[in-house]
Amino acid sequence: MRRLFLALLLASGAAHAAIDLIDDQGQAVHLAQPAKRIVSLAPHITEMLFAAGAGDRVVGAVQYSDYPEAAKKIARVGGYTSVDMEKVAALKPDLVIAWKSGNRDAHL
Repeated sequence: MRRLFLALLLASGAAHAAIDLIDDQGQAVHLAQPAKRIVSLAPHITEMLFAAGAGDRVVGAVQYSDYPEAAKKIARVGGYTSVDMEKVAALKPDLVIAWKSGNRDAHL
């Protein structure tokens, strides 16, 4: 996740540049352009996205994603033990960011 997050941060200035990288699980990730609709599956990921200036792109988050204050207004897609994948899909995200040791394997 750290590499993916760094790539998003670095790409934020290049509004139309493609992003190709390998995530922490060794999977290739290709985005035709920086993500415009992001779902965060961990509170600290939501906070980092806001800190990186991508808070306006976060359209879904899990319970306890309450910092900064603006994060409280984001649609909820579940919590630590359960993510509603239908809610995630309904938000039509370009990118879903999860935490390997903090989310269930079924959610990754």
